[in-house]
Amino acid sequence: MNSSIEESNNALSISYLHLRKLIGYLGMSLPFVLWLGNYAINKIDLLNNSLFVDSAFSEHYTPGSNLKSSISHFYYSTTGELFTGTLIAVALFLFCYRGYKKQPGERGFSDNILTNIAAFAALGVVIFPTAGDGKIIDNLRIFQTSILCQYIHFFMASLFFTSKIILVTWNFRRTGNPKTFGTKKSHLLFLCCGLGMAFSLILIFIYALFLSTAFPVLQQFNVIYWLETLSLCCFGIAWLVKGKVDFMYLLKKMKIVPANVSVNQEN
Repeated sequence: MNSSIEESNNALSISYLHLRKLIGYLGMSLPFVLWLGNYAINKIDLLNNSLFVDSAFSEHYTPGSNLKSSISHFYYSTTGELFTGTLIAVALFLFCYRGYKKQPGERGFSDNILTNIAAFAALGVVIFPTAGDGKIIDNLRIFQTSILCQYIHFFMASLFFTSKIILVTWNFRRTGNPKTFGTKKSHLLFLCCGLGMAFSLILIFIYALFLSTAFPVLQQFNVIYWLETLSLCCFGIAWLVKGKVDFMYLLKKMKIVPANVSVNQEN
């Protein structure tokens, strides 16, 4: 009886590790997959290829910039379905994730509450797309959303980023004992990832509210895209570490770290 319970607990632990890894991989890869996917489709001129597009569709597709001003603007590009599909997948994974229950004496929200908030916000980002700037030449949709919809989109995106900042910075550093909060080796990395996400979010607000109009030249550098990418990379790294991905093994394989170096992982 005890052995079956232990096997069940082990299986549950393994499934949670896989779930954490999936969330991490999806978060980290999303900005680059959207950019490279859009580049590849435009490079081979796929949407003007009669083998792919019905000949009855007479309009010529004109590719725009491969890299967009923000990750959300890929919604209107050739990788728009990939953008929405990935966010929906992340939302489903977050809804399924229960995490650790809040222990007596621990402050803040439980893992489940924060992941549900993040999942709800991720769906909100999909349901309320960002507005275009009116100059999108490669819009594959039949519309661009209104300013009101864009405000809702900004709110949902901010809610998503904020909830995951709290989750990584605070909840990932819990141990079940308030006295040992933040004492494990991996907790410093979680703190750095959370601060990196917070730094990115603050800079996005500063840029969107002030710098983009004060210094129009910055718009050509896709500032918001790169800040969002930094935030998602921090988010992904935190989840991968939480999922016990052996980064040291990967570094050894890439010959960045000597083969004889060993580090014990703590989560």
